[in-house]
Amino acid sequence: MDAQMNKLVHQFILLPLAIRVLQHDKKSFSDFKMRNVYQGKIDSSIKQLQKDLSSTKKLMYTQYHINVKQIAQCSYRWSSRHDTGVITYTPGELKEMTRKVIEVYLYGSKSTAFEPRDLGW
Repeated sequence: MDAQMNKLVHQFILLPLAIRVLQHDKKSFSDFKMRNVYQGKIDSSIKQLQKDLSSTKKLMYTQYHINVKQIAQCSYRWSSRHDTGVITYTPGELKEMTRKVIEVYLYGSKSTAFEPRDLGW
């Protein structure tokens, strides 16, 4: 698997995890007095993650013809026209990689502007 395919497979695995983590965290902010600021930023990040996941899937399936399936809690089988393999992570590795993805989308290079929601107290 070349570097571009490897990057796509890792994005395909990590972006949905980051989306789920942010959706879960968003529920935690519902009790905050300033929740609108946090929820607006999280919503913006989730939308950007979903767009990037969509483009990753499109590239994987149309250009590289790669298929990825989860076979265990932290193991994934990938296959292309000419090759196949298994990628296994530890739970700690997945957690750390997901944290890094979330950082990039919240305040890194993939961070997007957002509209604060209803600012009522």
